[in-house]
Amino acid sequence: MRVPLCVISQDFQKVFDRISQQYLLTILRSYGFRDWFVERIKSMCEEAASSVQINGHVSGPIPIHSSVRQGCPMSMLLFVLCVDLLLRILDQKLPGIRIGKRARKTVAVAYADDITIFVTTPTDIPVINEAIQCYVKVTGARLNTRKSKALAVRGWSTSTDTLNWPYHADIEILGVTLASTIEQQWKRAGRR
Repeated sequence: MRVPLCVISQDFQKVFDRISQQYLLTILRSYGFRDWFVERIKSMCEEAASSVQINGHVSGPIPIHSSVRQGCPMSMLLFVLCVDLLLRILDQKLPGIRIGKRARKTVAVAYADDITIFVTTPTDIPVINEAIQCYVKVTGARLNTRKSKALAVRGWSTSTDTLNWPYHADIEILGVTLASTIEQQWKRAGRR
């Protein structure tokens, strides 16, 4: 049976800069990291400061109260732990899609601050909104609505409200362009 599908591509803006350090420490504890490890991460966060240089003059240290350090080898791993909460909530509450007879369901895929969600019924939209609002409130992240898009596939009605995420004829996910029909996909690939 062919189920209608909407692919929602979401982008969180400056997410590495916005993650609450308190949330990060709470997540580490909830995953069972030992106290000595959490304390070391905490000390890295508490001692983080930055300076600004203007016309050769350097400001005093400016304490950093949110973010994971860009360029630090641990930053991506810490961020993944932070975004995992959102992915788990979506996985628990949405039916997702299955490709193949024995395949596990896929609700969302994520790469850094880009999250793609597979929606199979309009009743999923408020669930997604609630999960995102909860995630935003807890982490300090902010959804970039200008870069978030929806793609109607397989009988999904474009009259369905996707919380103002605009429908597009195609969307790009991790450098791969997806179109709403096979014919459009072939045209975009340069085949006729």
